[in-house]
Amino acid sequence: MTIEEIDLYWMRPEDLSKYLPNKGCAESETKNSLALAEMILARKIKASECPGIEPKLAETIDQIMTVDLHLPESDSLQQKIPEKLVEINSPDESSPVLLTGNSILTHKVLRLIFDAAKVSTFIIPVDTNGYTLDNSVVVNALTPMAVMRAVTESDIMRRTSSRKMIIPGLAFNSKSPIERVTRWSVEVGPVSGFELPLYLMTK
Repeated sequence: MTIEEIDLYWMRPEDLSKYLPNKGCAESETKNSLALAEMILARKIKASECPGIEPKLAETIDQIMTVDLHLPESDSLQQKIPEKLVEINSPDESSPVLLTGNSILTHKVLRLIFDAAKVSTFIIPVDTNGYTLDNSVVVNALTPMAVMRAVTESDIMRRTSSRKMIIPGLAFNSKSPIERVTRWSVEVGPVSGFELPLYLMTK
């Protein structure tokens, strides 16, 4: 059995810096958002220790930083989740709709992140043969028709008042084809799943 390392796509400083004060944080002796992001990601300061960060956003950043993952390897079995629609933190009709592959590893990571951040969302798993999202893009498994089937089978149209979905940043090339086939508005989200709660909170 082939064993491969997986990339968890942690936030980079430039990702986190978009949500931080331009002037940095006096408490951390940083003078710009990028330097502050580096300090937070290095766990040298908590976001909640910086008065310039909105309290709810700071709390969410700190909660994301507590996510402890132990997924050093993946195997060639490419396990799939059985659900057609994943609901995290009791979403309602106004909650965002995310799209990703159906790898059990992908969904384990996303659930840990969203549970920690206390953000509600629907996730539509597209049948990508159990590939993680990055590999799905490489092998072209995230096709518009596969997305259309997933949307239909999820019955999401009965659960949300919106016709807008967010796709992972790695799948940005699929935006227009998915829109043409599904007739949904498609928004390209961040590459990092760890950034997703922050992205959703600040929209």
